[in-house]
Amino acid sequence: MPQVVCRCPHCAGTFQVEARPKERQIHCSHCRGLVTVAATPAGAPLNPAAAVGQKAAPRTAAPVLRAGRLRAPDEATPDPLLERPTAAKAVAPLTTPIDQLSIHDVLRHGRANGVSDIHVAPGAPLLFRIASQLVPVTPQTLTSKQSARLSLELLNEGQRQQFHKDHDYDFMAIDDYGRYRVNVGYFDGEIGTIIRLLAQRPRTLEELKVPPIIKEFAGATKGLVLFTGSASQGKTTTMTAIIDEINTKHPRHVTPIEYLHVNKKGLVRQRQTGRDTADFHSGLRAALRQNPDVISIGEMRDFETIKIAFTAAETGCLVLSTLHIMSIDKIIERILSFVPTEDEGHIRYVLADTLVAVIHQELVPARDGGKRLACEILVVNQATKNIIRNRGTFFLRNVITTGRKFGMISMQNSLQSLVDEGAITPQTMADVMVNYR
Repeated sequence: MPQVVCRCPHCAGTFQVEARPKERQIHCSHCRGLVTVAATPAGAPLNPAAAVGQKAAPRTAAPVLRAGRLRAPDEATPDPLLERPTAAKAVAPLTTPIDQLSIHDVLRHGRANGVSDIHVAPGAPLLFRIASQLVPVTPQTLTSKQSARLSLELLNEGQRQQFHKDHDYDFMAIDDYGRYRVNVGYFDGEIGTIIRLLAQRPRTLEELKVPPIIKEFAGATKGLVLFTGSASQGKTTTMTAIIDEINTKHPRHVTPIEYLHVNKKGLVRQRQTGRDTADFHSGLRAALRQNPDVISIGEMRDFETIKIAFTAAETGCLVLSTLHIMSIDKIIERILSFVPTEDEGHIRYVLADTLVAVIHQELVPARDGGKRLACEILVVNQATKNIIRNRGTFFLRNVITTGRKFGMISMQNSLQSLVDEGAITPQTMADVMVNYR
């Protein structure tokens, strides 16, 4: 019997079914959601990849944002993004002419090589970021028209209209191969995009080799836990690992998050701006009314986000979020930089009452060519609360140094343990400690 290939609108998975002359509904073989299969008139040409036993043609359809239950990643298939290259390496160039190249071909090539980011920009070749280095993968540079075509290929019509209105557009995309964080924008008057490739499953706390105290934060039932550090220091990765720990061991409702999570002991609901909610802030406010136990916020980026996060923490939710700072003793100043002057006193008191812990991260080069995570950990106790209320943030480092019995770890002690383990060199420790004196 001839076969046709169907794409599930719920999980974006593809599967084969028998071609029949009447429309019908069947269950997706991946997520078991109902899929309407269109009628196939007698004599109509079939998808050449649809016949049983034949290899499916490469999928080039636009990433479909999944709107239903998520299928579990195939554990038998290794994900290159879980073990990214630790040093820049040569990547086989894309041989397809740029005018015939699909952005989905680029995404597949990037995922196969374990890249972290893809840059599409006019006047430059397609660039893959591998181990912090930009590596070209096309022999020619992109024209303005080619860059715009590749960038806009990821957007549907509604998203394109919003992009042309705002000149910037951030969203999450999902296809059969994985999940992507995308920013499309204008650069010097021309369209380009930056795409972050995300692993198909979150890494575990054991895989990250984090201090044991971090696992205890997954058991917190309310308050605010912040993951801090400069860009690309693994903040979101650690936060996602804690969400996976909560999802695995605690029957809680978690919303919203960035990486794909399959429901385990808990319930994880994922929301996409533009698809599930009009904008970031309205979606975040709505989360407060959705009976959450845990709310994950990608980044404390403005005063509105901070207010909503603090409200959630005050009302009994556990709030997880990231913040860009150079060291823990800059945390108060960083948060207050978003706050109107007349609200500073109130925010200080709310922060003192809700903050549970701060995990400050540095990814440092290891002897084996990889990277290891060094953490400075502040566990909030009464002394910390008094410091936050009374503007004495320069004392936070003293609290960390003297707070080992509470599970606190200074950056110096974290780095020294890696040196003693033989994971990093003393020179690496000295280079990092320049920012902690």
